[in-house]
Amino acid sequence: MLPYFCKLGIKMKIHCFNQKMFSTSALSPLQLPSRMETHLWYVLPNEVKSQSLLSQYVDLLSPPEKDHVFSMRGDELQKSSLLARALVRTTISRYQIRSCVSPKSLVFGKNAHGKPEVIWEQRDDWPPPPLHFNLSHTSSLIACGVTVDSPIGIDVEEKQRTMKNNILSFAKRYFSREEVEVLSAISDPEAQRHQFIKLWTLKEAYVKALGIGFSGAPFNTFTIRFSDANTNPEDSTIAIVPLEKQTNLTTNWQFAQVELAGSHYAAICRQKDDLSGGCSMKVIVRKTIPLIEEHRIDSINDLT
Repeated sequence: MLPYFCKLGIKMKIHCFNQKMFSTSALSPLQLPSRMETHLWYVLPNEVKSQSLLSQYVDLLSPPEKDHVFSMRGDELQKSSLLARALVRTTISRYQIRSCVSPKSLVFGKNAHGKPEVIWEQRDDWPPPPLHFNLSHTSSLIACGVTVDSPIGIDVEEKQRTMKNNILSFAKRYFSREEVEVLSAISDPEAQRHQFIKLWTLKEAYVKALGIGFSGAPFNTFTIRFSDANTNPEDSTIAIVPLEKQTNLTTNWQFAQVELAGSHYAAICRQKDDLSGGCSMKVIVRKTIPLIEEHRIDSINDLT
């Protein structure tokens, strides 16, 4: 269904199951995050059911983005790819950067390692905003993290994710020796599986924040270390410990880990701010359907 409507470029009046429909301009603008805030937006693909709304999302994309969406095999993959791009465009355009920023007008590029970033218009009377973002998605949830003056990486994974192979065998291939020892000490298989997933999201968020990806920072070249394994997780902190000869890995990062929709673990890694005075990160979570509605989630389970 999606390729049919998208490729024909059909524009129809939007009906969204009796939900109130907002135009882009009607959605209230947002203040940029403060120095210690991270805004985390997420959308559940199974809640976006209007074909006409998906067609409107397509209209926001650049021609190369449309080509990428249509190149995906299967309606579900196309829908996920489309929602990810719509989420980024509609989210960033909401912030009070300057006047007349529309989702469709944003231009994106990638750094040398493939990390997406906004290419802002160069103007003498307007310096580019210090806005950073990062995307992560599964088949059932798509998330976008936003910060100011701080590179960011995020990762989301389903809590019920299962492993085809033995968890410890898999961990030995990708994790550091210290991390494998921590997992080995967990006797309950289900608790061990959850700890593996949470650890994976933290490591993935870190390499994405660095901007060099897995190839530039393989997971077994650094350790994620909690301040004290015997303390309450809510009171613990997370630190990066690079292994020998790893000169490209920095340690001035801070982490947060939360549950989303009761079904996913999300990890956030952002660079520490010298002006923060050692304050911890504040995460503001919003669930959204782009162009339709949003809800701030004030009660979240902070796992760090």
